Amino acid sequence: KAVVSTQSTGDPQRQYKDLMKSHGITVGRVIGVSKLKKKFKELEAKRILCNSYDCFLVDERILPIIPRWLGKCFYEKGKAPIKVNLKKSDITKEISEAVKSYMVANLGKGNNISIPCGRVSFDNEQLVDNVNAAVKSLCKNVKPGIKNVKSVYLKTENSVALPIYSSLAVGPIKIS
Repeated sequence: KAVVSTQSTGDPQRQYKDLMKSHGITVGRVIGVSKLKKKFKELEAKRILCNSYDCFLVDERILPIIPRWLGKCFYEKGKAPIKVNLKKSDITKEISEAVKSYMVANLGKGNNISIPCGRVSFDNEQLVDNVNAAVKSLCKNVKPGIKNVKSVYLKTENSVALPIYSSLAVGPIKIS
């Protein structure tokens, strides 16, 4: 199940629902921005919406305005909206890649960063692809890349952290 929030100009919900159907994509619900603002204004309504769907896909043109309308409950539950480009020609590929991905809303400011890379429903190949993509993306965003990453661990909700990468010290360590 997924929700795709559409561009605010005219709220073409029916158009996007038909577009998804014509490409064989099953979408739980399409919500326009004006309906999101009106119908899901109350915190309880936002919580119900959040709990009703597995993931939330948002047209990239309106992604910057969506966080204030969804509220923090989406981010606390790990259901931050994932951007999709609904103008692409291969929308099936765009949606399927987005559903397999995970939007990290706030990486934090500490030395440790936790990046969710999958769901229980993913097969091993999808999980490996997501972990590789997450590490590559992390290295692009951390300066000066992999040199500044000390270690990478893989962990599930109820497991111990398993090391999958550990850097070695570059030079001699001075102990005083």
